[in-house]
Amino acid sequence: MKSSMERRADILVFLQERGSCRVEELARLFEVSTVTIRSDLNALEQQGYLTRSHGFAVLNSRLIAELSIADKRHNHPERKQQIGQLAASLLKEGERIILDSGTTTKAIVSHIGDLSLTVLTNGLDVATELLVCPNVEIRLTGGVLRRNAMSFSGVMADNNLRHYRFHKVFLGVDGFDLHKGVTTFNEQEAQLNRLMCEAADQVIVVADSSKFGQYSHFVICPANQIDVLVTDSNIPANYRESLEEMGVTVLIAPR
Repeated sequence: MKSSMERRADILVFLQERGSCRVEELARLFEVSTVTIRSDLNALEQQGYLTRSHGFAVLNSRLIAELSIADKRHNHPERKQQIGQLAASLLKEGERIILDSGTTTKAIVSHIGDLSLTVLTNGLDVATELLVCPNVEIRLTGGVLRRNAMSFSGVMADNNLRHYRFHKVFLGVDGFDLHKGVTTFNEQEAQLNRLMCEAADQVIVVADSSKFGQYSHFVICPANQIDVLVTDSNIPANYRESLEEMGVTVLIAPR
């Protein structure tokens, strides 16, 4: 039987697909009692992920749930490749860069080619993908591996990052809200991401347009601390205008 933490994560994934669901249906789906499901829903409601109303659980449409890395691979893969290709065009021979964990940052790797780079990453799958790049020196942050996200974080990762400087960081995000800023699901990863931004001369966020208007619990940085945003053509007009007024360079990947 799954732990309560695993079951609650699965409930959020299910609600992302459905939007809402009855308590009894969730109990049947997860083969537990309605009492257990109500306890799960109470905990998730207290965390702000959903609202309970008349026997239904309704997902908060802006506070998003974390998906596993396997689930993320199926979300807008073509957009992510287009964004990855444009982001890779910003790289220069000999640079030292950070690639954050995530499927959008991983898409950059396909377009590195023969460039000579030093790449630090906290993404296990990103590091594995980099093995095909013959002139890239691969470094890992170390730390504790979050299996669901295939990413390292924690004190070891934080301490390792404090000893280096980089030209650029390419940051993947879980949510991008003009007022709440750039956010992610995990507190330790948010801390590591902040250190990545401090260690780099240029902060480049790579995010497909589904991330705009969404937010999660932990803030990485305000929107105006980004140097470059690489996204797709579905970015809301008010987001593009506001970001450019802040001095953020907005690059739109061609279809």
